[in-house]
Amino acid sequence: MSAKRPADVPAGASARAPQRRSAPETWERQKMFVKRMTCLLGALLLGTAAWAAPTATETPNLVKNGHFDDAEDPLNHWLYVFDHNKHYMKNHTYVSVVEDKASMRPHVLRLDATVHEVCINQGVMAYTAPIRFNPKMKYKISLSARSIGTKGGPGPKCRIYPIGYRWHPKAVKSNNPAFLDLREDVRFQVIYFNNAETGEFSHVPTQWKRVERVIPTPGRSELQQSHLENCEWLMLKILALDATGVDKCNTGYLYIDDVKIEEFGPADEVKIKPGAATKGFDGKTWSGGTGSQKTFVPIGGPVPSKKK
Repeated sequence: MSAKRPADVPAGASARAPQRRSAPETWERQKMFVKRMTCLLGALLLGTAAWAAPTATETPNLVKNGHFDDAEDPLNHWLYVFDHNKHYMKNHTYVSVVEDKASMRPHVLRLDATVHEVCINQGVMAYTAPIRFNPKMKYKISLSARSIGTKGGPGPKCRIYPIGYRWHPKAVKSNNPAFLDLREDVRFQVIYFNNAETGEFSHVPTQWKRVERVIPTPGRSELQQSHLENCEWLMLKILALDATGVDKCNTGYLYIDDVKIEEFGPADEVKIKPGAATKGFDGKTWSGGTGSQKTFVPIGGPVPSKKK
């Protein structure tokens, strides 16, 4: 006679009692579950932190309002009013921030050099606000730009270059110096857009292009380095002009966006010893020639041609 099946066991099912895990086995499974959940939570937190924070190689931009998107004043932290200079009394009337719809850029700096007498003589200029400068460090300067002619086609060739400043002897030193508190001491080489050493002009193209330059270069002399040691401030000068002759001047607009100056490590050592009196600070002539062939003439802001 077969054994009688308990009343609570369905037909066809085994009547064996369910096996229960021992207390140690249950405890090991719980520990494994907690360990896996801890690892998963840690990975999620690490991923969130990496997404929210800048990468280790990312350095801060020392240029304030480099995108010209300050809500209260799009030109905040930029110098473009020069009432102290008779050649630039109206400079501020040619400087503005506009939208570049063609490239979908909502805020770009525009320097208006459409007036022939302005474009061929003094030009239109703007500077970044003074930035603290350490002569023992090197800096990467980058920006995007394009230059459009008044009637389309090529615009002003322009000059864009960084300048090192020391304190004016009569200045009251502060952390927020005015333009007249500083004195120009070191002029670095022009930033070029066409991958060539093209003398005194940057040759900004008609289409947006991003370029960068690292300063100081290793080709500087000890004499040039001694001037650099005097500098405590750095500014980027942006000048829209085309002083290439009355019949060759391209009037138009210079557009600038996304300006950055980043400090990223110790400066390279000085590799040449002779002083390069006929060359620019970087040991190169703006004219494109060598120091022995053509004397370097500093260009400090073009002087308007005199009327006869």
